[in-house]
Amino acid sequence: RFWMGMAQRPEKTAFQRRALITKQYPSVAILGCSDSRVPTEIIFDQGLGDMFVIRVAGNCLRLQQDPSADVVDTGSIDTTTSASLQYAVKHLKVKLVVIMGHEGCG
Repeated sequence: RFWMGMAQRPEKTAFQRRALITKQYPSVAILGCSDSRVPTEIIFDQGLGDMFVIRVAGNCLRLQQDPSADVVDTGSIDTTTSASLQYAVKHLKVKLVVIMGHEGCG
């Protein structure tokens, strides 16, 4: 709908927005790029509280490697991004996790 110029993003009433202060119920978690030209909620035509969006430059879980090491330590990942995804799944009970990429980043 966004691409076709027919967005129907549901705008919340003041009462509905107030309810989001204490609890959120997103159905999906999206790991996406930090690029300000790719606003995930608008692209998917979603409103406040509908999606749990994690924005990271490069939109991926990055391995943290010791520059002096000869091999990549696969047991050491980006804990901030990983923790955000775990929070979405375990605490918010999202049923779907999407890793979203795009072209022309930068």
